[in-house]
Amino acid sequence: MMMGRNTLARAQAQVQTLALALAFLAVIWAGEVRAEPTQVRMSGEHYVYGASFRNRNFTGWSTDGTQTEDAFALWQRLRLRTDVTQGDSLGFSLWLQVNNTPWGNDYLTVDNPAVSVQVFKAYLQFRVPGTQAQITAGKQTVTLPQSEAFWGSAVLDTELGALAAKIPLAEGADLILGYGRPLSYVNALEDVAASPRNILDMAFLSLPYSSEAFSVTPWAALALSMNAPGAHPYVGSPDGAPDLGYIRQELCSLGYFTGRPGYRQDTAPTLWGGAAFKLAVQDVGFYADVIAGSGGLGDAGKNQRRGLFADMALEYTGFDRVTPRVFGWWSSGEDADMANGSERMPAVVRTWNAGGSYLFSTGQTFDNTTSVNASPIGAWGIGVTLDRMTLVEDLSSRLTAVYMRGTNDPAPLRRSVALSGPGYMVSMGKNLSLNEYLMGVNFDHAYAITPQLKVIVETGFAHPGGLQKSIWGARFVNAAQDSWKFAAGFLYSF
Repeated sequence: MMMGRNTLARAQAQVQTLALALAFLAVIWAGEVRAEPTQVRMSGEHYVYGASFRNRNFTGWSTDGTQTEDAFALWQRLRLRTDVTQGDSLGFSLWLQVNNTPWGNDYLTVDNPAVSVQVFKAYLQFRVPGTQAQITAGKQTVTLPQSEAFWGSAVLDTELGALAAKIPLAEGADLILGYGRPLSYVNALEDVAASPRNILDMAFLSLPYSSEAFSVTPWAALALSMNAPGAHPYVGSPDGAPDLGYIRQELCSLGYFTGRPGYRQDTAPTLWGGAAFKLAVQDVGFYADVIAGSGGLGDAGKNQRRGLFADMALEYTGFDRVTPRVFGWWSSGEDADMANGSERMPAVVRTWNAGGSYLFSTGQTFDNTTSVNASPIGAWGIGVTLDRMTLVEDLSSRLTAVYMRGTNDPAPLRRSVALSGPGYMVSMGKNLSLNEYLMGVNFDHAYAITPQLKVIVETGFAHPGGLQKSIWGARFVNAAQDSWKFAAGFLYSF
């Protein structure tokens, strides 16, 4: 069913009305909070490590094949958090960071350091007087619900400017709703005609419920891509626009770039709905997620992207020194026809991981592009984890093995590479066809020298199989090798 411009305008207006209403209530409620003694608390973490990461992208090259890897580098990162609170109902948090940086670069360049301090988070949080409702306003972490057995989110997990409310409904039940703007103009008076810029608004809500043995969190989210026509969405520019190619790859269809590239309407909505489940019976825990997403609604068929994603895990917590867990997932993949859009579920910032696997992002502590970062969307897989192993006092270990295979027809991947080149929308070893697979193993350790200081050792191995020359070309496939990682360093928390 086609979605008209009036419907799209109403959807955009409703999202903006929600944001203004929450902001208005935040101002009124904040003004009613009584003055309390101010307390300041600081905390943070710093890590420094060396990593040998060989055969990045299985070739040792960038995804487009234009750059070669530095197989060994030394990295460090600092995050400093300051919490200012007045009583139990009002507070402000400021997180500063100097992000992952290799020695010899950026602010670590000898005699010529660059300014690298960033605001990681900055938000106001307060409780509505006379109620238990909590408002959070500012740059904060927004993570759409995912069951506890998995890391991150398959759709959105990042820091962004947002306004959120958490409202208790009953014992064990809350309503969480909010609005955020991940991407906008450089400033409010941008010359849109001369310098069009992507805008991305999001609204989200969830209804978490938990009891002693069971929890469920149904949720929904809406993203509105506005002022986003064009052949190269989310590409950086010298005037300050960030390079957000990963959003383009997760949100746009492959057919977007065929014919006349771009959306046909000014506002392109994307909808998600899902639920996260947990069931605990004595020492056995069952976890599951189901998600459906549909993007480019009301636009040309080639620009639409819709799909399904489901995962589940089973773990046993009855052992003293190890927690075994088995898991699996399935996601719909591309069919052979690009004219009808994409059949992979859309996402915005995907950080989903199972078992802290080397195959995916965000699972390991030292994860600054030192993982395969394969996409679970458009694939299925199974795995096993031996988690929280404590065979030696003060030493915690995790062993994970994963097998995954694509659910994508080779034809649209082949066509996408021909249209845009490798790495622009799809990459070898990250987006798998029906005939391609990956196997990955990682064995990670953390030894507590003191409660605040840990020695971290991480390893990873990944093997690609069935890579198709008809998709990626002989140059890439002939260069493909197993990928390896070894990293060791210190993590200090205070």
